[in-house]
Amino acid sequence: MATATLGNGQSPIDIVGCVQSDAPSPVVSYRTRASGMERTPLPLITFEPGSTVGVGEHSYRLLQVHWHTPAEHTVEGQDFAAELHLVHIGPDNQLLVIGTIYELGEANTVVQQMIDETLHAESAGAVPQLDAAAFTPPTGDYTHYVGSLTAPPFSEPVLWYLSTQIGALSQAQVEQLQALTNGPNARPLQDLNGRTILCCR
Repeated sequence: MATATLGNGQSPIDIVGCVQSDAPSPVVSYRTRASGMERTPLPLITFEPGSTVGVGEHSYRLLQVHWHTPAEHTVEGQDFAAELHLVHIGPDNQLLVIGTIYELGEANTVVQQMIDETLHAESAGAVPQLDAAAFTPPTGDYTHYVGSLTAPPFSEPVLWYLSTQIGALSQAQVEQLQALTNGPNARPLQDLNGRTILCCR
């Protein structure tokens, strides 16, 4: 797709200059299990209806989870190892993504289960045995901005909420995630173009 066809609110971005805000944070209520896996060609683990995120008066239904290696967003210019995206849909088909960023460290149990279940689902045509609740961010603090999808068709607008809690996973897990996506799959940083990044609690 030619760059000229894209809007001025693209993702990912560098998270810097966050403005304190009274805007509501997402309230996560994940209660369901995985319903299957799709390839677009990215592996997408889908979930049964019933897991939601509330933001103010609006409710958004969890659709799927996927990952990017390295992380797509940076924080004050710092790069990270991986990023998990929980994609939701709400009123008027508005998309909302909750992202969790990971740095290198100790192996992550939830990430390893996701890897193992993805491998099993691909080889056996099975449903991944994953609970949505396992992906609940560990904190209610987020940075928020309005952006886009980070894969074609790069649609806008997408409501982005990035957990301020940085997770950890091992180098071996990064390599396993990349093997499932046939290599690194992060989109380059995009211009902020005057957008405001909010700190929500």
